Amino acid sequence: KQVKLDLLEDERKISEYIYSVDNLTGIILGGGISKHHLIWWSQFRGGLDYAVQITSAPEWDGSLSGAQTREAISWGKIKPQAKHVTVPGDVTILFPVLMGYVAKKTGVA
Repeated sequence: KQVKLDLLEDERKISEYIYSVDNLTGIILGGGISKHHLIWWSQFRGGLDYAVQITSAPEWDGSLSGAQTREAISWGKIKPQAKHVTVPGDVTILFPVLMGYVAKKTGVA
């Protein structure tokens, strides 16, 4: 099969999802384009209601990947009353541990 990219269709689908939910939660693994694409879209509906970010990028070097969730509040990307946390560490280790905990807590595992 031929691979076909349709960026406008991707944006339409993201837009539909962003505006169709009552509470918007972001799980941010690492940083870069995907992180900022999520929080940028969230800005159009008043920000994320919940956010968890796991990143190994340091805040002090000024990189966007290392920007803490609290910084996104000042830009309207996360709501001021939102529950949010930035977890420093390696996402390949921490995310599976986090998902194991969630699965156990919710009875999935």
